Amino acid sequence: MTPTVGDSAERRRVRNRPVAWVLGSAVLGLAFGCGSDTSTVDAGPTGVRWTDYHGVALPQTDQGPTSTDDGAATGFASNPPGAAVAAITHTVRLSVAPDNQWAKIIAKEVVPGPARDEWSVNRTQLSITGPAAPEYAPRLLGYKITGYTSQKTAVDIYTEYSDGSKAVNHTAVEWFLDDWRLRLPDPGSTARPIDAITELPSDIVELEAPR
Repeated sequence: MTPTVGDSAERRRVRNRPVAWVLGSAVLGLAFGCGSDTSTVDAGPTGVRWTDYHGVALPQTDQGPTSTDDGAATGFASNPPGAAVAAITHTVRLSVAPDNQWAKIIAKEVVPGPARDEWSVNRTQLSITGPAAPEYAPRLLGYKITGYTSQKTAVDIYTEYSDGSKAVNHTAVEWFLDDWRLRLPDPGSTARPIDAITELPSDIVELEAPR
């Protein structure tokens, strides 16, 4: 089932999420093919437990992360579930990281380049000291890998907000220095990193955070 974009009011609600959350979304700006591990693309992570990171519940799984030193999550398995969990983890942590952690997070969780530099400049104009407000904190519902190779993976992340609205974040991760890192949108990209939806696709991998 193709995700249905919501009406204009729902789009406005998504656009009005905190700037940091939108800045933390990556878009698919690369060509993705099918790798040799495609048989496990639809397999979900194992050993799932949940941890709180500044007001947002994130999955801790057998596929990673293995470390969250200084707020930066690293150590993800080199397979589709590892890539998906990395995409979710990096997107959220980068979005809600407080002032004393975001520099460490972007250094260890994001692919270096002009996009990362631009994000850093924009982030210095914000101040985040506490957890995400409940009305803005996304609750994970699941994900769908839309393109996978051993080096690049595109992941759509489905979330819900306290007002019942839902959104999909289009993200991309790359295998960099023996780990999955977030690939931020190229500067000047016009692709939408996040869309409002009214219902979930039937073929997502369910990974629902506790309420």
